[in-house]
This record gives sequence, C-alpha cells and structure tokens, in this order.
Amino acid sequence: MDNYDFEKIPLWNDDTVNFDILSDEVNGRIPVTRLEHWQDFTRLLEAPFFNRPKTQLVFRGHRRFDWGLMPTLARIPESGIIDKELADTQLDYFRRAVRGRLSNNGLVLEDEEDELWAVGQHHGLMTPLLDWTYSPYVALFFAFSKEDSEEEKENDYRAIYVLNRTFIADDELCPEIRMFEPRKDDHGRLVNQAGLFTFSPYDSTIENMLADTISDEDFDDDELRNAPEEDQANIIAKYICKIYIKNEDREGCMRHLRRMNVHHASLFPDLIGASEYCNLIVAEERREYELEQSTRRVKESQLPAVDTTRPEKPRVFESDEEGVPILAAILDSQAEKRVEPGRIQLIAERINKEIQQLQVVDWYEREAILAKIRSTLRITLRKLGYPANARDVAIASILDVLTKDAKAKGVAIDD
Repeated sequence: MDNYDFEKIPLWNDDTVNFDILSDEVNGRIPVTRLEHWQDFTRLLEAPFFNRPKTQLVFRGHRRFDWGLMPTLARIPESGIIDKELADTQLDYFRRAVRGRLSNNGLVLEDEEDELWAVGQHHGLMTPLLDWTYSPYVALFFAFSKEDSEEEKENDYRAIYVLNRTFIADDELCPEIRMFEPRKDDHGRLVNQAGLFTFSPYDSTIENMLADTISDEDFDDDELRNAPEEDQANIIAKYICKIYIKNEDREGCMRHLRRMNVHHASLFPDLIGASEYCNLIVAEERREYELEQSTRRVKESQLPAVDTTRPEKPRVFESDEEGVPILAAILDSQAEKRVEPGRIQLIAERINKEIQQLQVVDWYEREAILAKIRSTLRITLRKLGYPANARDVAIASILDVLTKDAKAKGVAIDD
C-alpha cells in the first residue's frame, strides 16, 4: 500500500477512547487507533477500556500494518474466503497423509478434527485457524520480532489486533466464529505463548462476520443501538479493534521484552527458538559494536561544518573522506530529534557505500536508478534508526546535493 495516509488514524488518547472506522481496503470495518512508539503500548493497556470487568481479551501481532485477519487456507481462493468444501478437502488430505506419522494416531478420528487442525497449523499446513494469545506482550513480540524485508513496500507501522474473547466464546451472541484451545501441546509452544485459535467462519471473513453480527438490529447492545454515529467506532472497538504502532526502535522493543522473559527461547522451547534467540543477540551486539566504533571515529575527527543548502563548491562523493562528512552533515541537519553522532556517522558511511555502488553512467537522468537509490536509502535509514519523520526530507536533500554535484562537473561514473 503506497503512500497510505496514517494521519487519518486517530492517535490514542489516555483521557478518552479514540477509535475510528475508516472502511478502507486496509482496515475494512475494524475500529483503529494509533501509537507513535511501542513504549506507549503499556500505557494503552492500562486504560480502563482494556480492563473492562468480566471481559477477557486476546491479541494478535502483525509485522505489517496492511495484513488482515486472513488464515493461510484463505490464500488459495481468489476471494480470500474459505468455504466448507475447501476446508473439508484439506483436512481429509491431511488426515490420510499423517497416518502412521503421529505419536497419537487417535487424532485422525472424525471427532478430533480441531486437534488435527492444530497439529497441522503447527507444522505449516494451510488451515482456517488464526493464532491468538492471552498476552498482549507476546503479541507485541510477534509484531516486532522480525525485520522488514528489503524487497517489500514501505512499512511505517506494525499492528496488533484485539479481540473480545468473552463475546466470541458466547455461542448465543456470536455463533459463527469459534475459539479453540487444544488439549495437547507436544512442543510446549501454545503453553509458553498463552496461545489459542479462532476458526475462520465459512463464506466470510472474521472482520465481516463480526461487523455483520454487531450491526444487526437484533444485536443485544443498547449502548451501540442508541449511540450517535460518531461514537459507534468506540463501542464496536469493545469487540474487535486494531492498534497501529510506529515501526521504530525494533531492537529496543526486543530488549524490553527480553527483560520480561518474552523472547524466542521462552516462546519457542525447542532448538529453533534457541537458534533464533542467539541470532538476534549476536546481531544486536554487532550493531552496538559498529555504533561504538563510529562514535570513536567521530571523537577522533570532528565532523566539518558543511552548508548543505548552498554548497559553495559542488563535489562528487568519490571517496569516504569526501562523501561521509557531507552526508553526515545533511543527516544531522534534517533530524528534528537528536541523533547521537556515532549513529549519524554509521548511517553516513553505509549510505556513502550504497551510493557508490548505485551510481552508473548518467544515473541522475535515469528515473529507475534514482528510484532504486531512494528505496535503498529509505531502507538503510529505517534499519539504522534514523527518525521516521525526517527520512523523506533527508533523502531529498542527499539526492539534491548529489545531483547538483554531478551535473555541475558533468560527471558520469561508469558501470
């Protein structure tokens, strides 16, 4: 989703419940609110709205803001909707395929369908199940645990869905959506993740089924029935809502969750979890080391003062000695929030190397190359923690200075 207007999403307010229903292709009919840092999530959870008496909530974290509540089996039909025939066919195939391969062969029996779906979900089978957790911090972990892919579109926010389990579990109020907690957990993941599943309703999505149920004139909620239109989003959010969280400081979020014992090794009590835990720790330590080295280099030679808006002599970034100080000065001048000099230096060094690799003959007149440079710079700035609200301006400034330098000297760097 290019250029999504996140300002349309209301910012969470501690004093008043603040949701809106945008009815767009990203959010559908789900009430949404927005946080500008993951640290605000704890504050949000303490609000009375998320601590209503006799109401149990469950949570689901998404790495990208534009992912909906689509089970894996729903990816097969073009409509994105599972029908009973598709589900029955998949389960029948799986039941026959696992004969003799399960420690508990009783799961292939007709009355063990839910348990069999759960086993399949754990082992990568496309199913009508969605994973949820009783723990909001486990959901935050799954929202932030993985880095964004360089090949993907820009991802300014991550997301957490909140579902009213008390309402869903009441078959009289919500008969079309089921929740399921497996009796068996051979791998320990469900217990450690405080996990449970929802079954996607046949011939609909969870979002639409819930919206249809709640909007029915016979739905038993006097508050919703009598509320003015501008207040309805806040009431519907009691049943389901989506929280946008700014996609910044991912490593800080992971460190915070580790202090709460929420990490790969605790949530995945197997060798895969242990391996992921080690991968994350060693990557963080390496980045901290690189940041320390950059800080040391800054102290050894202070950055020269450079007028980035009116360069007296246009220069081409032909070397680290020439390019890095100019880039660092641009990055430092455009950041509204203070960024430590060592991080500025590290980002400038990375960007300088990327620019050298991407400059080819007449690069500044070739839109495809310019687009590639913009994309590469955006990914680097995001990964290395440059403030999100300054990235676009910094990229434009870098390209402006670089292009003027190249045109002024008629430079063309060969492939």
